Amino acid sequence: MEKKYPQSVFYSGAVINNSIFGKYNVVFNDVLMDSCTIGDHTYIQKSTTIFNTEIGKFCSIAAGVSIGPGIHKMDGISTHPVFYLKNTPLAKIYCKNDSFISSKKTIIGHDVWIGEKVVILDGVNIGNGAIIAAGAVVSKDVEPYAIVGGVPAKFIKYRFQKDDINSLLNSQWWNHPEAWFEQNYNFFNDKNFFLKNMIEK
Repeated sequence: MEKKYPQSVFYSGAVINNSIFGKYNVVFNDVLMDSCTIGDHTYIQKSTTIFNTEIGKFCSIAAGVSIGPGIHKMDGISTHPVFYLKNTPLAKIYCKNDSFISSKKTIIGHDVWIGEKVVILDGVNIGNGAIIAAGAVVSKDVEPYAIVGGVPAKFIKYRFQKDDINSLLNSQWWNHPEAWFEQNYNFFNDKNFFLKNMIEK
């Protein structure tokens, strides 16, 4: 991975299959990833597993997170995949073809912070700027700039007022070129100044 993505850092023990990275990513120890797309500047802390997921830019993903862990059939006699999935790495399979969808793509927006040991189920969409509190189990979509937590995860509050959220979403600041961030990084500490001066009206 280091040769293919020389601007990113991959720590020992990371197992990555069929995944695409942007620039300046960091993947820490013992991360397992399969069939993912990762945006610029996003980092993934140790012992995290991510499957079939699209992740935006500037995301902060803590340790021990599980995203897209897979789906089991619950309306059949058994929940075990040997009866429903032919293409599975289990030692013995009974079915002749796949009769169940065991994975759905999960979408994580830009600038999302996901706390330690969060579980995000398959097919969930996390909006830009959202925060997922540590230990949450997310089974439903999360709105942009919302903070959610708990098991199952529930809405706690929005990070900003509605007008400010709309301005930030419309700005798509995460898509600016690197030179823009180099010049304006210090204004990220001051929301009011940023909204007034750094976002094109």
